[in-house]
Amino acid sequence: MIKGILFDKDGTLIDFSLWRDAGIKTIKSIMDEYNLKDEKLFEELKKSIGITWNGVDPFGALAYRSHEDLAAELHFVLSKYRNIDLCEFQSHVVELIREKVLRDTVQFKEMADIQALYKHLSSKGIRMGMATADSHRSAMHMIDKLKLNECFDFIGSNDGVMKQKPDKDMCVRFCSMYGLAPNEVAIVGDSYSDMLFAKNSGAIGVGVLSGVSCKINLKDIANVIIPTIDSLFDDDVLASLEDESYEAIELWTA
Repeated sequence: MIKGILFDKDGTLIDFSLWRDAGIKTIKSIMDEYNLKDEKLFEELKKSIGITWNGVDPFGALAYRSHEDLAAELHFVLSKYRNIDLCEFQSHVVELIREKVLRDTVQFKEMADIQALYKHLSSKGIRMGMATADSHRSAMHMIDKLKLNECFDFIGSNDGVMKQKPDKDMCVRFCSMYGLAPNEVAIVGDSYSDMLFAKNSGAIGVGVLSGVSCKINLKDIANVIIPTIDSLFDDDVLASLEDESYEAIELWTA
């Protein structure tokens, strides 16, 4: 049995639509500030960060990259229309995004009962951590809002210290904290970057289909694919997360 699980946040633990909405609202705010009314530009800006007409591109910046990276993608497009300083623009866009996701009124939709999952995993001696590209402040906002403060043994985030996924740094820190070997850890996420993070870490990559990716995006890199984190309440699923059991890759998604 594995001894630790690192969960991605958005699209894995909570519904990703919050971020799609925040991205669209941020683009609208920027266009208003620069008095840009072009509908084609609006579509180009959405496309630049991976917002599609009905969802999110699993390989777009919004799916897995930092807020600063999102700002850089938007800047690349806007620089054709306005002379904008990149550093100032990045700082401004990061504040706009965080303003939208850090509101007291923001609603987080859990993809499963996270408290119950933590208790289930803990009862089996499995440590539960989070590894997100989101800021530490934003990650803690979600944790506080959902009253999950006791549910994570480790929190990896974009805090200015830890290297970001798919670098193995967060997994290394998690393993060091609890004396785990990388192959005793499952990394659960909804993006290709999460599975690359698992591969780079020497951990077991568990792809979930609750976020930005479909099976075809994950099947060539994930070790196991499950519909949602709800599947981890199933002891048979947990038992399959072993080094020898990778043939179970689509057992629960066929």
